[in-house]
Amino acid sequence: MISVNTKHPIAYESPDHIMPWGTMRDNSTSIEFISELESYFLNQPINTIDLGCSGGQLTIDFHNKGHLAVGLEGSDYSIKHNRANWPEWYNKTLFTCDITKEYQVMNNNEPFKAQLITAWEVVEHIHPNDLQMFFNQIAKHLAPNGIFVASVSTKSDVIDGVVLHQSVFGETEWIFNILTDEGALRGSNLKYHPYPFKHAVRRDPGSFHILLKF
Repeated sequence: MISVNTKHPIAYESPDHIMPWGTMRDNSTSIEFISELESYFLNQPINTIDLGCSGGQLTIDFHNKGHLAVGLEGSDYSIKHNRANWPEWYNKTLFTCDITKEYQVMNNNEPFKAQLITAWEVVEHIHPNDLQMFFNQIAKHLAPNGIFVASVSTKSDVIDGVVLHQSVFGETEWIFNILTDEGALRGSNLKYHPYPFKHAVRRDPGSFHILLKF
């Protein structure tokens, strides 16, 4: 049984909760990406966490293929509006959690370790002051052979005066200054690697893909 221990079940201060533009619309998935990652992990069961999971479809598709999958979302919009996969899967595989604060995913009262953690068009939403905590929580939940993969937007995004993308940097700035031991990866032991996969859940204009691992 999966559960999430946190003192911050909703990201009340997040612009994406105040203006839930993405979480009210997005429900991205990719069966091709799932299949490619199954091959990467030698067709063994994969523990997965999707951060900023929105409607939760990627998590449910991993679950339906026999993997132990968890989706974390900072806003409770989809719960309140009975949206997408939340009515059926809330507090089973989909959970609300402020991913910029300390949290612990549990499996049968033991800390959950994931071989795969993902975040699609999420990292740029994190305030620069919160990036180190964000990545430290990823490192805490990542299995020794695990990987974190993500798409990161380099574009600004402002909706009705609310700044949704709080960390807007170019790809070079991210790779050489932010995703480093001296930057946001400080204390996590995570290292940046070029994205190796053919498929991705999101390929938005102005975004690039990353892989982090120990």
